[in-house]
Amino acid sequence: MEPFENITTAGSIVLGSPGWGWPVLIVVGLFLAVLLAAAIRSPLPPRWKWGLFALKASAIALLAICLVDPLMTRHYAKPGENIFAIMADQSASLQILTDGEGKPARGTRYKELLTDADATWLRRLEQDFQVQNYTFGATLAGVDSFLDLKFDDSASHLATALQTLQRRYSGQPLAGVLLFTDGNSTDDITEANQFGVPVYPVLVDEKQLRPDIGIDTISVSQTNFEDAPVTVQARFNLSGEKPEKLIATLSDLSPNATDSQTVTLSTAGQSELIARFQVRPKASGPLFYDLAVTSGEEIDVLEKPETSREATLLNNAAMVSVNRDPHRSRILYVGGRPNWEHKFLGRALAEDQQLQLVSLIRIAKKEAKFDFRGRVGESSNSLFRGFKDSPDQEAEDYSQPVLVRINTRDAAELNDGFPKTKATLYEYDAIIIDDTEAEFFTRDQQSLIEKFVSERGGGLLMLGGRDAFKHGKWDRSPVANTLPVYLNRTASPLTGPLRWSLTRDGWLEPWTRSRDTEQAEKARLEQVPNLEILSSASEIKPGARTLATVRNDSDETRPALVVHSFGQGRTAALLTGDLWKWKMLEAEENTDDAGKFWRQLARWLVGDVPRRISISHSSTQLAGQPAAALRVQLRDQEFQPLDGENVQIEIRLPDGKTVQIDAQPCADQAGTYEAIHLSRLPGAYTARATTTDSNGKPMTAEIGWASNPAAQEFRKADINLKELTSLSNATGGQVVNAMELEKFVTNLPFRNMPIMQTETIPLWHRPWILLIALTLLSAEWGLRRWGGLA
Repeated sequence: MEPFENITTAGSIVLGSPGWGWPVLIVVGLFLAVLLAAAIRSPLPPRWKWGLFALKASAIALLAICLVDPLMTRHYAKPGENIFAIMADQSASLQILTDGEGKPARGTRYKELLTDADATWLRRLEQDFQVQNYTFGATLAGVDSFLDLKFDDSASHLATALQTLQRRYSGQPLAGVLLFTDGNSTDDITEANQFGVPVYPVLVDEKQLRPDIGIDTISVSQTNFEDAPVTVQARFNLSGEKPEKLIATLSDLSPNATDSQTVTLSTAGQSELIARFQVRPKASGPLFYDLAVTSGEEIDVLEKPETSREATLLNNAAMVSVNRDPHRSRILYVGGRPNWEHKFLGRALAEDQQLQLVSLIRIAKKEAKFDFRGRVGESSNSLFRGFKDSPDQEAEDYSQPVLVRINTRDAAELNDGFPKTKATLYEYDAIIIDDTEAEFFTRDQQSLIEKFVSERGGGLLMLGGRDAFKHGKWDRSPVANTLPVYLNRTASPLTGPLRWSLTRDGWLEPWTRSRDTEQAEKARLEQVPNLEILSSASEIKPGARTLATVRNDSDETRPALVVHSFGQGRTAALLTGDLWKWKMLEAEENTDDAGKFWRQLARWLVGDVPRRISISHSSTQLAGQPAAALRVQLRDQEFQPLDGENVQIEIRLPDGKTVQIDAQPCADQAGTYEAIHLSRLPGAYTARATTTDSNGKPMTAEIGWASNPAAQEFRKADINLKELTSLSNATGGQVVNAMELEKFVTNLPFRNMPIMQTETIPLWHRPWILLIALTLLSAEWGLRRWGGLA
């Protein structure tokens, strides 16, 4: 890029007497015609006669132009009227990088430029503009000079500083910003692209960099994959000479924990260096890990920093927070009859500490009432024998179904059958309906299930069977709206053994697989028993995804597992009815692939179900300091926003101390409470929100986060030229090399400025016009004399 390609035109030429244009053209044309005729008749050699003609014609044309009074107009910034800001970054990252042996740090070189009393560029800038000096790091501050630059600030909030400057000079003629920084902002620099004033970043010349390894970004994602539910991904930056390999280590910081994972990355031919760790936390709640990266040649450099060749070690380690929901999700299973599916489903979920299956199973349908005669002296329904110690009126009433409750919280739970109110149904996180016809539920209960998904945000899974989907007349119920398949568009049933296979979407979902690799999963699917029971559905709803299919020997295919989102929740249709065969006939001993499938499906079902109280965290700034913005959401028993409550947040600091703050209601969102806490100390923070509901029942939620100001500030050693170029282009400025700073400032007044002035100069008053004309005529005369032509 040319250094000053965006300079506006310094001046233009206009005619002061344009009315004389045609007469002048006529007279000049006559003169030229006479000269041309003379040149044609001249016996001189062509180069002589045409050279003499050109000299005399040019002189006549130049003198003729003066007759139309040419004027030169020039637009430039009015001296002393426009404001120009100089912003110097004083963050610590500017002092740790040495550019080769014996060269000063980047910040030192910037300071020399800004404090040089003999700097021509600075004097010229002060002559043409009102210069205002600022330093920035965590905050923006005005200064008289840059002699006190220390480069010790823990942050570099470039975007915030520019936004503050724009507000400060709102309505004033701010012409531009000369920016001295490395471009490694600790806030989102792209937010500064809307800055309405040109920004001119100044770069020092760097040809050599000390090698450096830094942690750029860290992301944490959680899945429903049982073996590795948490993935920690780290991206690294390399500066200067690259090592052959990197060693990244993730260590558990929990008390008495010794777990750690190591990933080795080769730097050869790699455009991006990314390490991925998959961990399965043994505990719930806020958890913390330490991430460290070193070169393969300096593995113990963090223990022996004096041996390091790197520019800094402050960006080689960072703390990572993982929040595992301590809530134990409760799933309500409703079965139309005792079956193998429930048996193996119950066994599978019993092994998961995060899930609890509560079952309501019908063991007899309702029939016409009659007197039952069983054992001598027994008048109750014998089907209840063994489940109840004493008979009751309902046990004798065959007009009611015979229900069995398993794994309930207490004797009152589900005592009246399936819940009839929102408050009781919304206590669960998901519902599984297995081989149960729609008539088992009242119309109000069917509508309640629909609202459970759409309003409460719960999960719904319907399993296939004789009384499921279309065969159970669910197409006539409100529940049909929530399902991902059309129940009124069934296909012809498949006959013969059915083979289960995953679709492309299914392979992309970790929870649909039971093995670690694709090859292992394909081998497992080849060994699983064939299925025979399928509730056929030929069409899925828009937005739904088919994760698994079954096919028969004729290669006819039908959806087997379909999912989609509905309202605030999610639903799944498992159209097979004999998946229990996978567990019953598992080919390998000591495996639990079938159980893992059920657990992962259940985890997906309850994965995003909202709680009555939840707390979230986001990083922000308060008075230029790093801060945590905490948001608490409260819901009542029907999961409607809960306002008017007293919400207290207890925050545990990295040094072990605790502070109490009150969360304030959010003005624009019902049931939401907000609080901000300064995170001055580096390390691990935890926050516990506490309140009570309308019944006086306590509700709590907890979250953790890690503050890594040093790792954030030093994450990149190189000048971030890409971001600085993007910023300058977006604001109408340009990147300026420090070696060309004087030239840039000299041309700066001729750019577009808020306050400009125009200067008009008659060109015919300029002596160089007459001088050029006389020179041309003298040259023509001299050539004639030299050639002996008189």
